[in-house]
Amino acid sequence: MKIRQTSRTGAILEELGHRVERLRLKKNQTIASLADDAGVGTATLQRMEAGEAVNLRTLIRVLRALNRLSDLDHIVPDIEVSPFEISGPRGTPRQRASKG
Repeated sequence: MKIRQTSRTGAILEELGHRVERLRLKKNQTIASLADDAGVGTATLQRMEAGEAVNLRTLIRVLRALNRLSDLDHIVPDIEVSPFEISGPRGTPRQRASKG
């Protein structure tokens, strides 16, 4: 399934769970071995693969164990700060958005 802006949250969780499961199977790993490598419980990994919500720390640990942590760069890319975005006498990047 292609994840779209209009996809339901539950459908996205299910798709992410299926993707994690496919990555695990591609590496020929059992749930127990991946859970052990990731430092999470087998029940937690089973819930993740079933499309249930897990915390971000768990996702990071599982992606690291699957050697796919760099995939997060595609989700939240690092944005370079242009000289025009730097404000204040100290030359620090903006910390807040303007109101309105």
